[in-house]
Amino acid sequence: MTEEERGKGGKALKDKLVMVISKGTSDAAYPALILATTAASQGMEVFMYFTFGGMKFLTRGQNETVVPSKDLGITSEELKALVSKGGLPTVDEMLKMAADAGVHINACSPTMQLFGTTKENLILPQIDVVGAATFLEWASDPSAITLFI
Repeated sequence: MTEEERGKGGKALKDKLVMVISKGTSDAAYPALILATTAASQGMEVFMYFTFGGMKFLTRGQNETVVPSKDLGITSEELKALVSKGGLPTVDEMLKMAADAGVHINACSPTMQLFGTTKENLILPQIDVVGAATFLEWASDPSAITLFI
């Protein structure tokens, strides 16, 4: 392994980021999308696996209804103003940016079946539909960092 392939302290760098997005609140989406787009810009292969509440972000008609969690302690309007003031794009814009950056955006097939969601209901054509076994394959890769958000 070359020095370029090692991080600080000589440790091998991970080259994949695998994330589960299971919460359907806007304050859950932003950290996941910021990490995904940052990792992609640094040359990492990124896999986002949206399941249960996280499917709201990918589903037409539901993505417009996403609100912040009660834990955040602010309203949707306050978060929108904060995001705008901070110069962040909307969640939908960030999803498109992530897809354009090569991030693999994936919808959970068991969740889709459970809620009656079809591929035609998804907001982006490049969203793949995969099951838990595929996610586990990605997450078990020793070169991957796996996060649950």
